[in-house]
Amino acid sequence: MRTYLIEPQTVFVSYLTDVLTHAGLQVVATKDDVDPRDIAVYDPAVVFVDVDFFERGAANAVCRIRQSTRTATVIVLTENDDPTFEAACYISGASSVLLKRSGADQLIAAARAATRGAASAKPSPALAR
Repeated sequence: MRTYLIEPQTVFVSYLTDVLTHAGLQVVATKDDVDPRDIAVYDPAVVFVDVDFFERGAANAVCRIRQSTRTATVIVLTENDDPTFEAACYISGASSVLLKRSGADQLIAAARAATRGAASAKPSPALAR
């Protein structure tokens, strides 16, 4: 499954690419910013995006991804466990929101769920508060 990875921290790109490849996804591009035109060119089925470093915020990043693809599964990676933040990501079009501290196992579960065409998981416990 064609996967587009947006990770502003270059130190993590290789690790995330390895995890996603191991989970059976084909990483077709790795970028450090959201570029809707570039995403449209690659036409991914899944977009993983680390939203913690965007000046305009996570919701804006997800909306910009949705400008170029309405059908891709968008999986947000974040340190922010605030329920309002998480809700904003879902409202903006995210399919799943994963906390970075969740670990590789949940990232792999999200990737595998994406290959099945499903949202990866229930909202985090933070959203249930």
